[in-house]
Amino acid sequence: MRKSLLRAAVTMITAGLVAGLAFTGQAAADEPAVQPFIVGGKTVTDQKPWIAALHGGGGFTCTSSVVAPTWVLTAAHCVEGSGYSVRVGSLDRSEGGTVVNVKRVVQHPQFNWPDHDIALLELERAVQTETLPLANDADMRDGQAVEIYGWGSEKADWTGPLPRRLKMASGTAYNCDEQAVHVTCTDADGGVAGGDSGGPALVKSAATGEWVHAGVCAIGHKPANDQWGGYSTTASYRSWIKQVAGI
Repeated sequence: MRKSLLRAAVTMITAGLVAGLAFTGQAAADEPAVQPFIVGGKTVTDQKPWIAALHGGGGFTCTSSVVAPTWVLTAAHCVEGSGYSVRVGSLDRSEGGTVVNVKRVVQHPQFNWPDHDIALLELERAVQTETLPLANDADMRDGQAVEIYGWGSEKADWTGPLPRRLKMASGTAYNCDEQAVHVTCTDADGGVAGGDSGGPALVKSAATGEWVHAGVCAIGHKPANDQWGGYSTTASYRSWIKQVAGI
């Protein structure tokens, strides 16, 4: 049922599906929004030192994750320009933590939304923070528990101001590769909307039980009523990530 919903949404971009769900600081009026928010869910109160707010074009753009001292993982549709920076180590997307400029943007070479919607950002300097481990194939199982994180509209129609504080939702994850290349879907107690793009989906490692980075938020539905999202599956890109970032 959920897989058929994803197919319907992906083929109906003009009917409300938004690629990447990212907020652009200076987007043209005739361009679709490309970022999602977590509608529902709850405000995060405990520290998530690996979370990063991506800024560009004069404002907040997308959610992202620190996966190495000089590398951040986000969605490719979030970084189709230049002049980006990240705020690391703060639950507030606009203050606190550490701000570091992005030195280099590396989109996946086959990116063509919604396929291969993943990008690596090399930072100008290393950040002193806990990094988020990456999932591997053994960690990905249908029906497993998942947590999703992001800053974005709290309304199903994506209107209103974005929350300053990070939000999260819990649910289950399942494979939906047949709908888009290397995509994991989430069915959670909060839907993704504008601003959640690039944010992480976390699952527990099969080997250690720790939370690991399992996906990059790439697909959401507008209105965000179905409480599902599509995430580029991290495990499917481990070879590319190692080639680019050495991790």
